[in-house]
Amino acid sequence: MMTQYLISILTEGAIFGIMALGLNVIWGWAGDFDLAYYGYVALGAYITLVLTIGRQPPPAQYILGLQLPYLVAVLGSMVASALMGLVVGLIALRQLRGIYFSIVTLGAVYVLYVMASQYVPLFDGYNGLSGLFNPMADVLGLDYNSYQYFLLGFCLVVFALVVLFMLRLSGSRFGLALRSLREDERAAAAFGRDIYVLKLKAYVLGAAVGGLAGALFAAYLSAFNPSSWAPIETIVLYSAVLVGGKGNIKGVILGVLVMVVLVQESTRFLPDIAGNPNIVPALREIVVGGVLVLFLRFRPQGLLPERRPVDRQLHSYTVANVSTAKSSDTADHGTNGTVEQEEQSVQPATSVVVSKSRQVVSVEDEPAILVVDGLYKHFGGVAAVNNCSFRVPKGRVTGLIGPNGAGKSTAIDLISGFKLPDAGTVLFENRQIQGLPPHRISRQGLIRTFQTPREWGGLTVLENVLLARLDRKREGFWMSLAGTGFIQHLAPEAELKRAREIIAEMGLNKIGNERAGNLSGGQKRLVEFARIRMAHPDLVILDEPMGGVNPVLGERMAQAIEGFVASGTSVIIVEHNLPFIERVAHHVVVMAQGAVIAAGPFDALRSNQTVIDAYLGEVTV
Repeated sequence: MMTQYLISILTEGAIFGIMALGLNVIWGWAGDFDLAYYGYVALGAYITLVLTIGRQPPPAQYILGLQLPYLVAVLGSMVASALMGLVVGLIALRQLRGIYFSIVTLGAVYVLYVMASQYVPLFDGYNGLSGLFNPMADVLGLDYNSYQYFLLGFCLVVFALVVLFMLRLSGSRFGLALRSLREDERAAAAFGRDIYVLKLKAYVLGAAVGGLAGALFAAYLSAFNPSSWAPIETIVLYSAVLVGGKGNIKGVILGVLVMVVLVQESTRFLPDIAGNPNIVPALREIVVGGVLVLFLRFRPQGLLPERRPVDRQLHSYTVANVSTAKSSDTADHGTNGTVEQEEQSVQPATSVVVSKSRQVVSVEDEPAILVVDGLYKHFGGVAAVNNCSFRVPKGRVTGLIGPNGAGKSTAIDLISGFKLPDAGTVLFENRQIQGLPPHRISRQGLIRTFQTPREWGGLTVLENVLLARLDRKREGFWMSLAGTGFIQHLAPEAELKRAREIIAEMGLNKIGNERAGNLSGGQKRLVEFARIRMAHPDLVILDEPMGGVNPVLGERMAQAIEGFVASGTSVIIVEHNLPFIERVAHHVVVMAQGAVIAAGPFDALRSNQTVIDAYLGEVTV
């Protein structure tokens, strides 16, 4: 009796482990709090039953009623759950995030629940489906007792295969790209990632794994009905992922052992209380909720927090290594996946002093990499950007200055695709880009930063830099399954070497294996600059890079900007630190009240009365 009980618990644990691993893809990796997930498990169980048990005699009613082999039904359940996940994801992931996404998925699973329980011809309503007794037993010639061992072994084998699949995917560029969405979607889009498509892939994959778990669950229970679809099941799944360690495969497995095998099952041994036959099931839910609350309060990272891999060679990359690097070393150019030879290596940040003078630039005499013409953006009755027009010379540093509320931030949002213009054109390398989404603009070679550093905080500095270069082929789902080893899986050796060199250039090699979210504000800015060096765009827009940065790091950032230009990247700097603008900018554009009021060398703007009245005032800068 005890042996059968242990077999039953281990079988259930393996099935719930598969469920939790599927949920971990959606929540732990992509960061989406999906309340429809158990619906994919339920759909997988229902589909398995209707494809295998055949038509039952009245009063049972349901569609199909086929008698297909069990393994075919398992595949069918995965396809059905994946298709449902695709439909829900196409709707919920398009524009919704956070609690709004969760509400829509909750609505989706409720619709499925009502249809399954109320529309009898679908899955026989509240009665549910039953009759899947020992699938494959007749083919294998197993009796009832032997079959229990077989089912346990089968579930463990499937569980092991899912774990290996997830481990492979977790350490791939695809898995890392998903985590960049979890950490900061806007930064991911700024570096060329299609947020919608990536999240949809993760969502469909998680739903398919949920359908697989549902197929196994149907074989384990021999039946399925709405009573097997209680809210506590979703809570247990989420608590397992949270308690074990969200995002960590080993942590998720540990969480299932704790919450499903230990916590839930231990409550079954509580003594019954006379006159209260339902007290033990109620206590089970109370214990699960109590454990969840305690972990949320005292250890939200879980028992085994997600670990990031360590590159042990990073410490050996010093400034001396970088300064003696051969000019034949390869570097990644642009975000389209091409590789070009680096023509000019940047000297160590501590060895260069930025020149105090800047060559005077006549915009009309220089080719423009960016032309903004008649740009408009209204919010209600307020014109944030009002007939804004300016040119950015190629291979130069252009400063964009103006008082607070001048429309600078809105203008760069319009240029980089994070807002849609009401009117006007933006030409980048003679191609119209206005109205394009951020990831498409980034892939053309225009990257931007933000006023507040938007690092991928849960990833290491090295991972941040490696992810800066978009590699669409290696980030593909199937290609991600073909790599070997963490470092080689994420990047070719030449690309990895380049990332190490850039980190050393920025003076970050000693903390290159640290999570970027643990760094100081100035260090996070340097990580942003390192990502730009790695991406090597044609044009970068720096949004107030000097905000909160001390003068020492300011010197390093000024040198890095010169390095951008030397390597062929044009620069736009939105900044209130006018001495910094004077030092690094060849050309300055001044905005006020949503429009450009002046443009030219900084020295010429000192005596421009319009600029003085709108921004500079009487102070000497």
